[in-house]
Amino acid sequence: MYSKLLNVGVYLLPLLVCTAEAAVFKLPFNTTAASLKKITLTAAEKAPVQIGVALYFQTNPMGRENEIVACQIKDDGSLGSHKRFKTGGKGGAAPVPPSDDDGKIAKLQLASTNDALFSQHSVIISGDLLFTVNAGSNTITMFCVDPKDPLKLTRVGKPITSHGDLPVSLAYSPKLNTLCVANSGKRDGVACYNVDPAKGMTCTDTEPLKRKIGTVKDGPSGTVSDMFFTDDQKNLVVITKGNNVKNEPSIVDVYKTYPNKKRKVCYEGVRSKIAEAPLLFGTVQVSPTKFFATDGSIGVAKLTFDPKTLKVTLPAEDKQAIDFQSATGWIAKNPKYDTAYVTDGKMNRVIEFNVPSGEKTQDKSFLSGQPGNLDIAIGGDFLYTLSPSNMALASNLSMVQVMHITEKNKFQDIGAYVFENDDDITAGAHGMAISCKTKTVKKAKRSESLLKYYFF
Repeated sequence: MYSKLLNVGVYLLPLLVCTAEAAVFKLPFNTTAASLKKITLTAAEKAPVQIGVALYFQTNPMGRENEIVACQIKDDGSLGSHKRFKTGGKGGAAPVPPSDDDGKIAKLQLASTNDALFSQHSVIISGDLLFTVNAGSNTITMFCVDPKDPLKLTRVGKPITSHGDLPVSLAYSPKLNTLCVANSGKRDGVACYNVDPAKGMTCTDTEPLKRKIGTVKDGPSGTVSDMFFTDDQKNLVVITKGNNVKNEPSIVDVYKTYPNKKRKVCYEGVRSKIAEAPLLFGTVQVSPTKFFATDGSIGVAKLTFDPKTLKVTLPAEDKQAIDFQSATGWIAKNPKYDTAYVTDGKMNRVIEFNVPSGEKTQDKSFLSGQPGNLDIAIGGDFLYTLSPSNMALASNLSMVQVMHITEKNKFQDIGAYVFENDDDITAGAHGMAISCKTKTVKKAKRSESLLKYYFF
């Protein structure tokens, strides 16, 4: 049914230790390895199937040494092995307030117990560069990914200060050669850095954190949710949650960028308050004038962006409810099919929406029995979700769950990569990124009665 990976040793690399641990890829009930391969080959009958090469997330253990976990993606889209790389920083978590008398904050606390940072994009990858936050030591780490071996990472320089408290979200612009980090703690704000693949990162701000968040933080409300550069890389967008209990709006800050200046991201941004969506979370750009953002009180908010004024609004007709949602938060888009997918921290399912209409098309539950999912990422024609252990919701296992997107508006559970207790993947595990490189399986020409398939 599945194969078990044994510890294969320790490898010394400059400034870091790389280890491989034990883990199991479990197939869904009544599924075999042969049937899993058949799913891929059947899909290849219609069009070439794209498969990623590696997936990455951070262990983020509270107050302990942080690591990046690099997982191999096999030719059927499942995960086959993993290695770990020390970041040089420590894991951390956003503080959560105690329950109040009426239990409203306690409900928010329970909804986010398996989300240590209340954010998306704490780990990102661009080309052969990978970045992660170290929330417990207020630093950022940069790695180079070996172009010939995606499971081999080399740390570039030492971890660098985030200039604030609790770094939770990252954005990188290849065009600007600039990385930005959003700090969500007491010293809040966004700092930006020049990136040198050989030497590391250098802060380009003369006044780090001048780009203030400045919201009332009672965790998860009032904290940074997400950050990204627009597709044209002309703007940096920062999403901050409001507070639906206190009727505080979510905030969207947009900062212009300057390709020809030393400081590439403007200090002064344009702020929009979105009262109609008080819990904005993960956000993706789906067109030059539309952002899709999840919201735990609504479902999906189809935000309108004006590239001239940099203002963001939410028309009343552009609120898309999700039935029975509990803690909707993470989102990923699939350019191949013009679709977007969202997960829920307390429900073990994935919901698909068409772009740009925002129409809900499919939802599919995983069969692993996990209580919910955090980060979500697309690797070729496969969808991956990170589901850390969550003892508050009766789960002592951490896993990466996998769906195969076989065609537009159709996807199916193909299993989960389950970490054992010895792997020490705790409830703090966070962030997920997939290499932009892919391999292809496609149908070859018929040769008599034999139909062959090849990976390229």
